[in-house]
Amino acid sequence: MKKYVFLLLGFAAFQSSAQQVKISKSIQQAMNRIDTNTIRSHIAYLADDKLKGRLPGTEGYQMAVDYVVDQYKKMGVAPGGDNGGYTQKLILRRSLLNNKSSVAVLKDANGNIDSLDFAVDYTAIPHPMLTSAAAQGQLVFAGYGVEIPGQYSDYTGIDVKGKIVVLVAGAPDGLISTLTAHFSNAGNKMNTAFTKGAIGAIIINLAVRPSGNVAAAIQSNVAVNPEKTAAYGRAFTGNLKVALNGSKSLLSRLFMHSGKNMEQVLADIKKSKASSFALPYSISVSYNTSHTDFESYNVVGLIPGSDNVLKNEYVVHSAHLDHVGIGRAVNGDSIYNGAHDNASGVASLLEIARIYKTSGAKPKRSVLIVMVTAEEMGLVGSSYFAANPTVPKASIVADVNTDMPTVIAPLLSVVPLGAEHSSIMNNVKFAASYLKLDVEKDPEPEQNRFVRSDQYSFVMNGIPALHIKYGNKTNIPGFDLDAFVKQWRAKYYHQSADGLDGIFNFTAAKTYVQLNFLISYSIAQTTERPKWNAGDLFGAVQQ
Repeated sequence: MKKYVFLLLGFAAFQSSAQQVKISKSIQQAMNRIDTNTIRSHIAYLADDKLKGRLPGTEGYQMAVDYVVDQYKKMGVAPGGDNGGYTQKLILRRSLLNNKSSVAVLKDANGNIDSLDFAVDYTAIPHPMLTSAAAQGQLVFAGYGVEIPGQYSDYTGIDVKGKIVVLVAGAPDGLISTLTAHFSNAGNKMNTAFTKGAIGAIIINLAVRPSGNVAAAIQSNVAVNPEKTAAYGRAFTGNLKVALNGSKSLLSRLFMHSGKNMEQVLADIKKSKASSFALPYSISVSYNTSHTDFESYNVVGLIPGSDNVLKNEYVVHSAHLDHVGIGRAVNGDSIYNGAHDNASGVASLLEIARIYKTSGAKPKRSVLIVMVTAEEMGLVGSSYFAANPTVPKASIVADVNTDMPTVIAPLLSVVPLGAEHSSIMNNVKFAASYLKLDVEKDPEPEQNRFVRSDQYSFVMNGIPALHIKYGNKTNIPGFDLDAFVKQWRAKYYHQSADGLDGIFNFTAAKTYVQLNFLISYSIAQTTERPKWNAGDLFGAVQQ
């Protein structure tokens, strides 16, 4: 995909006005005073068993909300939520598929019918809006379902209006990690299909057979705006009539009698060769979904700007306050405390707020410190806030997101996911240079991390955003930091072992806080508003 490179390299054309930002002695002293014991104490409270994993809608999550509000008040951080308070209320919806209700029947050109097997051929994705979902239509294969305006489209030469598209999970080769993640995102695939006129979608995962595990595989959670009846999140938002996950064996069946070689077609689309066509089948799908609505809250603190004009613009710091609650017991422990994910991120933002309040820093732009709910349910809280912020949406100039910093080793290099799409890369370079940190490219593009954290919600609302992750630089000869992180992740990520008694490097946590503060402060101090790179894909999203 070399022809798309110009979308990704535009940041080199920007002159870094961030380099002119001055860091006063008082600010540097405040950065030096960051107390690792304070960071530890925040994590200790938020990851305590009494919060029971901070699942939205539970007493434990409300305890986390109350803790953050109390910290804001103690620091003198002003309220930035609804109605002069610190919170923004959401109505969350838990949607659960009734497995036994799910029916999917194929029909070929001769009228022969064939019922598909649930949890073998497919699983239905719970519909977040309807209790009874149903659709019938011609099947059309549309590759990865990728649409790059004016450049490439898997929908070239096919008509999907009123039809059900069959899409392959993943994305073509040749894209940088952020775009690979974006086009691999199932929610993005379904939104694109909807804009093309499709009424349903089947997303084929070539590596994994659909699971019948309700708790893990076929439960979805979305936030619902009661006034607009609109869903927010990175997953299925209910615009299509039906949505299914399908297996490779199902794809093989659909290619029968198509006159196409499946393996050749899959190889072609991997090389960005559009290979879409109508399949010789129609499908009839129906299933039922039950809904449970409950309240949850984003927590918003405000640090007012000092410039008469720029104070009406906002730099957002975001981190998710929730985790996954109580789950399968491992070694007798069923509470998934989320110390790294994301108590450490919340602790980082609280310390960033403290720097702003104790250093005498008077940012020209205002700064919002936003702790969001339901990230683990599909970026729901951040999606809702980015679309319906507590300040005018057009006044938000950037988001600096913090999610699971993974401070488990000395922090010598960082990966600014998303910054390569806009001028905020200059702010990252300024901050990293000030702290003598290296800036690296994403070392794990296969993880699709760009769409798995809350900065993606802001990007999808036209707001430049980034997420600082760890790099792979180490000062220990022969030490493979990448391998160490992968081993750590296998043991701790979304596991009951992720408690305060796990691996932490609090010196690295202090550096991480300093870095993220310097990024937001430099954005707040730079008169020019952050800009998307010329021709950037995400820059085309309108606020």
